[in-house]
Amino acid sequence: MRSALPLIALVVLLTACGGKGGGDESQSSGLGAGVYADAGCGSCHTFEAAGSKGSIGPNLDETDTSVEEAVDQISRGGNGMPAFGDDLSEEEIQQVAEFVSGGEGSAAGAEGGAVVGPFRPSSQRLAGCLDADCRRQAFGNIAFREGPKPALDLFEEKQKDDSAVESDCHRIAHTIGSASLQHFDGSVAGALSAGRATCWSGYYHGVVEHAFNGTRRPALGEKSRSICVGDDIRRTSFIAYQCVHGLGHGLMIHTGYDLPESLRVCDELSTDWDQTSCHAGVFMENVSSSYGIKSKWLRDNDLIYPCNFVKERHKLYCYLMATSRILAANGYDWKKTVATCHESDEGWVATCMQSLGRDASGTTRQNTTRILEICSLAKGMARECVYGAARDIVSNDAGPKRAIPLCEGSPQSMRAYCFEGIGTILGGMRVQRDERRTACRRVTQRYFEDCARGAVAL
Repeated sequence: MRSALPLIALVVLLTACGGKGGGDESQSSGLGAGVYADAGCGSCHTFEAAGSKGSIGPNLDETDTSVEEAVDQISRGGNGMPAFGDDLSEEEIQQVAEFVSGGEGSAAGAEGGAVVGPFRPSSQRLAGCLDADCRRQAFGNIAFREGPKPALDLFEEKQKDDSAVESDCHRIAHTIGSASLQHFDGSVAGALSAGRATCWSGYYHGVVEHAFNGTRRPALGEKSRSICVGDDIRRTSFIAYQCVHGLGHGLMIHTGYDLPESLRVCDELSTDWDQTSCHAGVFMENVSSSYGIKSKWLRDNDLIYPCNFVKERHKLYCYLMATSRILAANGYDWKKTVATCHESDEGWVATCMQSLGRDASGTTRQNTTRILEICSLAKGMARECVYGAARDIVSNDAGPKRAIPLCEGSPQSMRAYCFEGIGTILGGMRVQRDERRTACRRVTQRYFEDCARGAVAL
């Protein structure tokens, strides 16, 4: 087993070494091996995978480092090592980092842990909390010791009259979920079945995002396929979606925000539906980190990125999250956001406008009048915005009650499509086709067929 060495000895990959000496590229494979050889790393390091026997730097066969540590050291340098961020592309740095670490990355280092570890209880109580971290910890403590129901009950009560709790509700719900996983001794099924879809189902996401703790990169695919299984999780599409969506969050957190790796593991899930649902969590975490981390897969000079970079099969949920990135970057200028959406890849502008509706709903706390005002800025694409807002409200509430006035108050030409949007989320909360149709009939008589179309097309 490799020993864990101080960072200076871990990844002094390119210290003063240069030129082509020392490595036999024929004994290695892959793009990372090529970068390793071309950079002359072998003249400094012994590394069996590359056939190199250099002795100036540490023996890489005896070190244990993560991809992220290697990327950081190569990019920034330090401790006697020059920075190579300007000499190698991001892709080349990633490739050589993966090569020398064996692809076993994690933001926490050699043990393969997540950006944050399992929830750690404390004696903190809600009374006296003045900041978000304190409130999250306090709610988590309740869930850890008493289970999710008391924590969620108090949480929902506080949302009604405490604006600080309400504005941070999704992150608090994540923490309650994480703590509940500990309460149930790591049983994902037990924790999920005891929770509920408060505040955009953050509880479910919090449960699953910590289920990777202790898992090494080579085992992520197998671990991912084992989490969201069983009747308790698969009893409805809604719960199954929240679980698999949570996988996407967890993969990003566990790999240190490695977007390509997270998407790759998602694509190892058993069905197209699971894969796409997992993509949703990956892109949400990329745009809006659960832990305040700025992903390198965002560009200040290209607010559509990475949607215009990823493969076609990965674009759907990237574009469904696109405006969260755009709005945060432009100071919540809705007109500019509409204009930026029009810069989307061909065929994806409508999806970006659905994202606009989702953000209009979330930002206004589901205020129908304000949502319709914002969506009107999209002009010919306004129906897509309203559709996205309706879906968001049903998802947030785990029910259609507050979405109905939005659809009924929208322009006549948009109402059928709006009710179809309600159906797409409502249907996921029922198992049988007849149950889905019945749920839509309770929502609307006039637009029943539109709602049902969305509900049964899952």
